[in-house]
Amino acid sequence: MALIRSRVEAVAAALTGVDLRAVEVIESGDPQYKAVARVASVYGPPGVALVVGNALVSYRLSLPGEVYWEEFADHLESRGPRLQPEKAAEIVAEFIRSSRGNRMVLEQKIARLRRAAPALAELARNPFSYTDLTSLIALLRRSLQVRGDEKTVVFAAKMAYYFYRALGLAVRGREEVPLPVDRRMALLTSTSRMVEAPPEEIMASLRREALKAWRSVSEASGIPMLNLDALVWLPARGIERLLRTGLGVARDEYARRLVSQSRGLIGWAKARRIAAEVLYREPVTRR
Repeated sequence: MALIRSRVEAVAAALTGVDLRAVEVIESGDPQYKAVARVASVYGPPGVALVVGNALVSYRLSLPGEVYWEEFADHLESRGPRLQPEKAAEIVAEFIRSSRGNRMVLEQKIARLRRAAPALAELARNPFSYTDLTSLIALLRRSLQVRGDEKTVVFAAKMAYYFYRALGLAVRGREEVPLPVDRRMALLTSTSRMVEAPPEEIMASLRREALKAWRSVSEASGIPMLNLDALVWLPARGIERLLRTGLGVARDEYARRLVSQSRGLIGWAKARRIAAEVLYREPVTRR
């Protein structure tokens, strides 16, 4: 199924002109950013390996991602700086064995951490070598023998960006990191009609089309993909339930959150325009 180019252009036009300062304010309010910042404050730069290791197994969660990452930060803070980030694979495996939020396909995830262990140890030893996120993705791709746009790999890059940003470090390569297309982003891809398919179909077989759509939006709007992710993803928490109430209700709440989460740097008129294009229609359903 091809992209609907007119819809890609409409979404990009709505987002064009959003100041990156507004996006950074939104990111700073992300509960996942706050959780990662807590880890950074305890472990310093080598702690990026702990964050990346956890990101690699952050799928099929039994808690919302925001809650799960708070649980992870609580776990690491309770153990203090005596943990060695060079052993990130072991530390994360120990955590998920007792986690409330990461119980499904546990052995598969632990096996994945074992495969990633050399890369995570390298990251802990040389954290400043991977502030270019393209280098980090290449490291993880080689270790796991997966595509560079595999969902958890690009999510790991996003969380590494949050980690480095929390330490005040400059991060390169944001423009090259694809968006993590999770269920929420698949829903927004469907409601925006950039890809005319149900969210579950986008997740299952049209993920690359969704990535192309959002990459085109990023290029046309001038917002790096990694920053674009937070801008459109965070206001959409629980949006599926709101859509069942009504498209107008969902748009109003999405716009309200954009204004609130950006602390007014995105005005109401701009927020309404973004909401109208991202939530253009109810999600596609297949009978």
